[in-house]
Amino acid sequence: MSKAASDTLEKVSGEFEAEVLADLESGRKEASAAVEAVRKETEEAVAKILETSMKQAESVKRQIVGAAELEARNAQLLSLEKAVNAAFELATSEVASLSGARHDDAIRRLIQEGLEVIGAKANVSCASKDRHAAASAVRKLGPKARVSLDEETVDTIGGVVLTTPDGSVRFDNTFEARLERMKPDLRKDIAAVLTGA
Repeated sequence: MSKAASDTLEKVSGEFEAEVLADLESGRKEASAAVEAVRKETEEAVAKILETSMKQAESVKRQIVGAAELEARNAQLLSLEKAVNAAFELATSEVASLSGARHDDAIRRLIQEGLEVIGAKANVSCASKDRHAAASAVRKLGPKARVSLDEETVDTIGGVVLTTPDGSVRFDNTFEARLERMKPDLRKDIAAVLTGA
């Protein structure tokens, strides 16, 4: 081979080598840029996944805490209701067992309270066991109060029911009704005792 051909071949070979090296360098840079872009995308995706996971974990935590607080509150309310019912039953049995002067005085006060609510004209109904005490209380009121004792009895553990003569107003002042009206206050008192408030 001649020197000119050899030089030309060497020149072409060198240019080809330079071109290939340049292409390789360009490919390496593109690959490196692609790897860097994928690395950034991956980091961003991982960060988003972590952020979402943290939010979900916080949400689950709030749900668990909320459910536990609700369960504790429900248990507290159930205990409160049991305590109120127990106190209510005790009070009911105590007022049902009133006798003697305490019983007669209670019936008299219940009639007077009823008259303050519905007026001086009233019909009084009571349980058969309270009839004697109610009759005595009506007599003691005198002619100023126009109160009459109904023949019909009321199914109650004690107390009285007063109605206006025309029946338009009725005031239930039986022991059960009074205790039922006191139940919200009783519930508050028991809650204060139980919670130490």
